[in-house]
Amino acid sequence: MDSQANNLYDTASQPDTGNDAYTFLEFNTQGEDFDYPEFQELSQPIRSSVWPTPSDSVSDPADRADRASSDHQSDTSPVSATSGSATKGRGGGGGGSSSSNQAAVEALAAGMSGLNFEETGDDESYEFGKGDFREHACRYCGVQNPACVVRCNVPSCRKWFCNSRGNTSGSHIVNHLVRAKHKEVCLHKDSPLGETILECYNCGCRNVFLLGFISAKTESVVVLLCREPCLSVNALKDMNWDLSQWCPLIDDRCFLQWLVKVPSEQEQLRARQISAQQINKVEELWKTNPDATLEDLEKPGVDDEPQPVALKYEDAYQYQNVFAPLIKLEADYDKMMKESQSKDNLTIRWDIGLNKKRIAYFVFPKEDNELRLVPGDELRLRYSGDAAHPAWQSVGHVIKLTAQEEVALELRASQGVPVDVNHGFSVDFVWK
Repeated sequence: MDSQANNLYDTASQPDTGNDAYTFLEFNTQGEDFDYPEFQELSQPIRSSVWPTPSDSVSDPADRADRASSDHQSDTSPVSATSGSATKGRGGGGGGSSSSNQAAVEALAAGMSGLNFEETGDDESYEFGKGDFREHACRYCGVQNPACVVRCNVPSCRKWFCNSRGNTSGSHIVNHLVRAKHKEVCLHKDSPLGETILECYNCGCRNVFLLGFISAKTESVVVLLCREPCLSVNALKDMNWDLSQWCPLIDDRCFLQWLVKVPSEQEQLRARQISAQQINKVEELWKTNPDATLEDLEKPGVDDEPQPVALKYEDAYQYQNVFAPLIKLEADYDKMMKESQSKDNLTIRWDIGLNKKRIAYFVFPKEDNELRLVPGDELRLRYSGDAAHPAWQSVGHVIKLTAQEEVALELRASQGVPVDVNHGFSVDFVWK
């Protein structure tokens, strides 16, 4: 078997006259320089002597030269008697080849010795948006640049978001403010403008969707003013401000870059890629679990959709199975919305109706919420108590809304009502 493998490329010098009907004569048509080289066994690893191994970079140069010479000799040694003459012909230049290989090895070793590899570990925290983010990292994509993030300043939220669009039409902070119906923001303490709550210079309004800026005519000063009502106040027109140059802080669904910078292209490529659908789901999840993360969306049963309604139903059983979950979802949502509309620190004005029942008048702050107070709504009026009055609460229903935007709440029970107290009351919606 070995002789057959070694003589694979040799001519048939000994024809088998017993088995073959035809024989062939051998003619020497080319010189020894054109003979095929012998191939090594497949079981032996083929390694070039030009490229150094890891051990070569730390070994002695003399040892590397000897090893390179021995490797060259072993690679060029004859493996059969028939190719001996061809090998000898090639071996004539073995000394020059060995010295050139040694020079190449030493050059590579000298070049690699000057390389220093350091692992910073920064990429691990950005792998697909996972890792231990800092507190001020964007809750959508994970961008951590203090100059690019803004905190939602609503006490029940206080989450950080960046001014990057990502895969959405607006920046992440604007997306959150719109979907959560929040309006107040605060800059990071390490940002160019420092820890600043954006508010109107004149009235203190913090609704960022109403805020804009104007610059002084002579000084390099920028002033934040709200669109309504401060922009139309005559007293401000007399000051050294050019009100005609008023511009909103939010332009094209993003904060102005001089206020909140946009993350660089490299930061956006390394950030978590989030879609508008994922943003909708995580915003809905935050209503019930404020500490939820995007990883929670991958848990089974979190984003299960109810069975859609059909045009026709086979029987009443199928109809009930489709509509019962939908009705429960709507009821749970309505209950959550009403219970979240509690108002504190209200001022009460007491009165007595014609039916001798106590009526509490108070101003219920209007917000851009889905719920509106209408006559017949049931509310719970609470007082936490003080040194002279115990804690008290009573349930009543709205009988009217006055022209002064006051709510008239008629109480069911008139016993123990703290009529001599007018401040520090709370109002809750009653869901039933």
